[in-house]
Amino acid sequence: MINKGGQSVRKLLMTLSLALAGAGLIWGIVMTRGGEWIKTGFRFFTGEGAGLSLTWKVDGLTVFFLFILLLGQGLSSLYSIGYLKEYEEKKKSLWPFFTGWFLFLGSMFGVLLADDGFSFLLMWEMMSLFSFFLVLYEHEDPQNRKSAYIYLVMTHVATVFLTAATMFLYSKTGSFAFEVWAGVVPMLTTVQLNLLFLAFFVGLGSKAGFVPFHIWLPYAHSAAPSPVSTLMSGVMVKVALYLFFRLVWLMLGPGPVWWGWLFLLIGALSALVGILFASVQSDLKKLLAYSTIENVGILGMALGSAFLARSWQNDWAMNLALVAFFWHALQHMLFKSLLFMGAGNIIQATHTRNLERLGGLLRRMPKTGLAALVGIVGITALPPLGGFWGELILFQSLWLNTLELTGGWSKVFLPISIGILALVGGLSLATFVKWFGIAFLGQARSNVAERAEEAHPVQFITPLLVGGLAILSVLWPAATLEFINLPMSVLRTGEVISIGSNLGKPLFMTSVYLILISLLTVVVVVLTKRGTRRVTATWNCGTPLTSRMQYSATGLTKPIRILFSKAVGSHRHVERNFVESSYSLRSLRYEGRSKEVFEDVFYRPLIHGLFWVASQIRKLQEGSIHLYIGYLLITVIVVLILGR
Repeated sequence: MINKGGQSVRKLLMTLSLALAGAGLIWGIVMTRGGEWIKTGFRFFTGEGAGLSLTWKVDGLTVFFLFILLLGQGLSSLYSIGYLKEYEEKKKSLWPFFTGWFLFLGSMFGVLLADDGFSFLLMWEMMSLFSFFLVLYEHEDPQNRKSAYIYLVMTHVATVFLTAATMFLYSKTGSFAFEVWAGVVPMLTTVQLNLLFLAFFVGLGSKAGFVPFHIWLPYAHSAAPSPVSTLMSGVMVKVALYLFFRLVWLMLGPGPVWWGWLFLLIGALSALVGILFASVQSDLKKLLAYSTIENVGILGMALGSAFLARSWQNDWAMNLALVAFFWHALQHMLFKSLLFMGAGNIIQATHTRNLERLGGLLRRMPKTGLAALVGIVGITALPPLGGFWGELILFQSLWLNTLELTGGWSKVFLPISIGILALVGGLSLATFVKWFGIAFLGQARSNVAERAEEAHPVQFITPLLVGGLAILSVLWPAATLEFINLPMSVLRTGEVISIGSNLGKPLFMTSVYLILISLLTVVVVVLTKRGTRRVTATWNCGTPLTSRMQYSATGLTKPIRILFSKAVGSHRHVERNFVESSYSLRSLRYEGRSKEVFEDVFYRPLIHGLFWVASQIRKLQEGSIHLYIGYLLITVIVVLILGR
């Protein structure tokens, strides 16, 4: 029995969230057409007349990321109308979800609008805190509590670095305003500038999910309810990347060339590590979470290519890298939102995230399967959808940067980065063939998959709508490129030329390719429906075909796990049961697992080291009054020496 009042509240609040997103999008379109940006705020006055300013700014860069946020909010809110129904049926209170939902969205909105360090840190902390509560929403599961705890710790490590950078700039300027900070940057020493960059890199990179700060992401994204996972993966990580433009690109300036190399190196590492770990996952949502790390890595590579081209004054390569970044950011938000919604439908229908227990869902959940297939084509960068064009433009940017080099080790590393991007694309294809093939194709591997039913209509309509938007962005590339021109006009100096005229006709041909493929598909479907169809069982040497004869999720990507066994920490356990001799095998059980390498190699030793240091410091407390008096004496002597 579902409470009628609860139903009304769920629909009312999620419709309100949807309406707010729609109103925000309309406001953004009107403001963009007007061409006038906003800068406003208010000041808290103290007794002396000076005060603390909270300022907000909207320019082309902000509008682009606000569009991603509002679109993500609208789609997730629509999806939540159906998704949250299950919680009502379980008599679980939705108020903690609603509270966290609106405050999380509001804080992300605030981070994007902030034009001073105080507002930024305040909104950043709120964003971290309310996303933590949303991750913790299903707190009954101990694994979810662990995931939320890891996320909380890592997000506050990031906050420490960002606070340090903010306080340093405030001490230099006496102001929190970004504009004032930008004025003092030319007067900083090289060491100060580099340390400042590193503080922003670690702080923002942790939230974005760059390797090796990524460990929270697979836990948090898989533990959160699917609408929250959609927002975290599709929007929140982009908010962190937005700040790289606002605080590094625009405020700190070009910087030394190694900044670009660091972005490119960490981006390539993140892309490779992300997709390798995704390929060996059997958890439906954790696989998608690792794929987010991969795509953040691709965006990091685009940032690196843009920074390098800016340092080398290679304008054409820089423009391509920036276009690749914004194009891919938009496409990734659409495709990853779609896939997390598909995963949410599967989990609610089967109550499992284990791929090994799924199979045959395409017959039981055809609409969810169709939407997921569109998402797979996009996320694996297959033509003609948008994922392909974003990576192709990034390839071109990296290649143009390579051509500009005269020699040296960088002449080697840039082609290697191109190779890594190609390798990531291939691994991504194998990974998502596994995700879709194991879940939707073949026979059901468990009773829960056998009994699965299509989700609530709004839950398959929303991902289909997302897929339609993704296709529309390719069918109408001129509008997409004109939209990308908004942040480009802020980031580029000098004359701003329309991106569409720069890129020329090839990208505009995408719509032609897509129309041709669609027509071809229609022709094939029509032709296959003509004539007599015979449906019969698959021949299997006279024995019935069972689900045990299918590839498992573990087996399908086993070659990848073996080839990269060191990187993914792969190990296997084999149990053999013989009848009498070693020549007669009764049964064999194989189990393959991968370790959390970065946790084992880096974080656990670090935590053990911190515990050891804490235990050594604790020894100072021996309970002896004489010892404490000695500490005081030493402290007084040190203070006197320093205060001379």
